[in-house]
Amino acid sequence: MEKSERNWREVPFKDYPVVEFLALHRTNHRWKKEWIHTDKKKRRYYHKDPLHGEVEVYDKNGYHIGVLTPQGDHHPTKGKVEGRTINI
Repeated sequence: MEKSERNWREVPFKDYPVVEFLALHRTNHRWKKEWIHTDKKKRRYYHKDPLHGEVEVYDKNGYHIGVLTPQGDHHPTKGKVEGRTINI
């Protein structure tokens, strides 16, 4: 996927390329005013990081497993954060 200089903090998560790329669906849950989305296939959870505009990824139990760019690539410098969870 191509790199973009777009300010992703100002773009709604539903307009991120990763939402269409991974066929994400919105849940009824929120994290800090951001909707949590899920993919039905791997049963992972995703939400936008409102400060940096990245995509936080959690496993089916709500444990943090990594960070994606808005385009859907693994973030080049960030990864799993031990102890970070979300309530689903």
